[in-house]
Amino acid sequence: MLLVDEVAGERQVLGPAEFGKLAMSVRELLHARIDLELERTRDERHEALRLSRAAAAEHARGYAGTREWRLNGPTKTYRPALFVPPGDEPVPDREALFGTVEEAFCASRFFVLLDDRQAESLDEMIEIDRTGEATFLLLTPLQGG
Repeated sequence: MLLVDEVAGERQVLGPAEFGKLAMSVRELLHARIDLELERTRDERHEALRLSRAAAAEHARGYAGTREWRLNGPTKTYRPALFVPPGDEPVPDREALFGTVEEAFCASRFFVLLDDRQAESLDEMIEIDRTGEATFLLLTPLQGG
């Protein structure tokens, strides 16, 4: 199954995901998606720390590339995470994220599209082998409405 984020009309393909089973609930899909994002966030933050240390060492040596680092910071995030706070904000624990994301799904703050249909409930079953794409569509609230 291909996982896709869609935020403000912009699609970001996250890539294929293997779940090792034939069917799962929307709740299980959300939990798997959160686990993937937590893993990616941990990796990015470790890489940012490594890069900031390397850039600090480069700066101490006086290399010209440090101007880029000062202007752009140690990392440049092109797409914010859907469920995990960006930057240096602390990442909530996994169980708290599960609850928050399930609540947001039930309140229609984002949709899960399974190929050409919208998932209606957390307990709805998904046939993995018959679903080619799961899109996480984040809704952007309009100001004043």
